[in-house]
Amino acid sequence: MISRFWEGSEIAFLGSGGEWEKGVIRKLQRDSIFIQPSYVRYYLMGTDTITLNTIGFSINDIYAMPKRGMLIDYKNGSFQINRAGGHVHFYWIKSGAIFRYGAAAYLAVALINSINSENKVTGGEVAISAGVFAFGVLLKCLYKPYFKIGRKYHVEVKRIPCI
Repeated sequence: MISRFWEGSEIAFLGSGGEWEKGVIRKLQRDSIFIQPSYVRYYLMGTDTITLNTIGFSINDIYAMPKRGMLIDYKNGSFQINRAGGHVHFYWIKSGAIFRYGAAAYLAVALINSINSENKVTGGEVAISAGVFAFGVLLKCLYKPYFKIGRKYHVEVKRIPCI
């Protein structure tokens, strides 16, 4: 079991259409879930919370659930994964970003040094930066910030009788 949700708790998931959904669970049924999306807009003078109408989804419409610590925020007109990493440990390493940025910075410093001095950029420096950059791209391709619903992970609704 990865997570538990109940009516009144907040849930985020990737729908089968490829868009993230996030909201407060208003109603749970055996085969469907009803959520009420809301998001906060930040302004210079304060914040504004916008709450939308309740939307229903079939349990079969849930394609993936975000991993623990991933933040789903409202940006540019839709819900998206917050690429700041949220509370994921070593996110910059897991996603390969630090390797890509480091390789680009290493090559930039080598190029600037070759302009300012008589030393030319060698093929070894370019090969090292290209290899590290490629490793970062590979990590980015392999890292998935969500659990895909399928054989290993599944969603089920269980009714717990009130005492």
